[in-house]
Amino acid sequence: MHTTWSIPPLESYAHQVPGKTYNLWRRYWRKHHQSLMFELAHIAPMALEMEERQWVCYDVSLNYTPVIVWSQFQTDSRPLHLPVPCVVTHYHMGASAIRNRVLEAIETEMENRLAGV
Repeated sequence: MHTTWSIPPLESYAHQVPGKTYNLWRRYWRKHHQSLMFELAHIAPMALEMEERQWVCYDVSLNYTPVIVWSQFQTDSRPLHLPVPCVVTHYHMGASAIRNRVLEAIETEMENRLAGV
């Protein structure tokens, strides 16, 4: 997983991911203990790479340039139903327009993978 890129971030801020989204990812991670990369079919030409500590949405048409990154998940002593604080970093002007759609796509993808679909 890349942790630095040749392009500077446009902005970085504290945010949250929904508890359900994060919990589905944690279940997948505990079961498979491997990173995951998949295309976001309804948000073309984007792909998402997920690792234990960082999720990166890439623009595939721009040679896998990062668009948005979720990192620094704060999961200590967190009730499972609550959102997970994190840091969101935008590398593209359109990142905020797709942020919520990407999180919804993560939920769908994780549910399908955990169900064996």
